Amino acid sequence: MDKPKKEPVILNQTQDSKLCLNCGFPNRNTDSQCMYCRTSLTTDNGLFNWICQTYYILRWRWELKQERDSREKKLLIYRSFVFFILGVTLSVTGIFVFISSISQNSFSNGLIALLLIGYGYVTLKKIFSSD
Repeated sequence: MDKPKKEPVILNQTQDSKLCLNCGFPNRNTDSQCMYCRTSLTTDNGLFNWICQTYYILRWRWELKQERDSREKKLLIYRSFVFFILGVTLSVTGIFVFISSISQNSFSNGLIALLLIGYGYVTLKKIFSSD
């Protein structure tokens, strides 16, 4: 089957809808009020309407920024926790294999154990470093 070709994007096209500055709901160009929150969509000239539109735009941008920042913080906490568990697991496994290699006089298991301890150390060091 042939893949459908992508439509070229027209740069000077008119939009089929406009977004409400209060709630972000898409509305038809012919609507005078938002269908969701009933806010006026007409762009009247005047200082009061300009102040209202500027307020709505700044509030919308601030809400988007707050949402993104909270997601990044949660992702950073989860990621740090996973790497901490991984580092501790690698280090403990390396110590266990090293102790068993000493009791069995196994050189290859000792090298693997040192490698595991090294990986665990580097993982934990990366979490707690200031970079």
